[in-house]
Amino acid sequence: MMTAVSATTAISGARRGIKILAIALAVAAGAIAIWYRAVFHAWPGQQGSRVHWCGRDYEYFGPPETWAQITAQERLPVRRVGGYPPLFPQYELFAARIPDKQRFAVSPPTVCAVLVYLRVSPNKYRVYSLEGGP
Repeated sequence: MMTAVSATTAISGARRGIKILAIALAVAAGAIAIWYRAVFHAWPGQQGSRVHWCGRDYEYFGPPETWAQITAQERLPVRRVGGYPPLFPQYELFAARIPDKQRFAVSPPTVCAVLVYLRVSPNKYRVYSLEGGP
């Protein structure tokens, strides 16, 4: 049989466990947000002035361009290479590059694209330039 004292102790222990869990979740969320900021140069849910792709950083470069402008200046086909940032809101990321099968057929593999394009509206792409050179 449970007494009033043991019931109070059980409730107090459950509350302590919930508080510890809440603090642990807050610390984990903060650590993930700080890691995300360090890697993607923006807080989750924001679009920063840099893009991280292919293990490299790209910095915002010039005014937005149209698809016709992008494809006219690139000698390789411009392909969708993923979404950015990895969390919402996510935009399509494009780069001029050869297919991975051909890219990795040589040793060492060919370098990452010098420019990447982030689609921000149906026919507007933000241009990002590779930092630090090839």
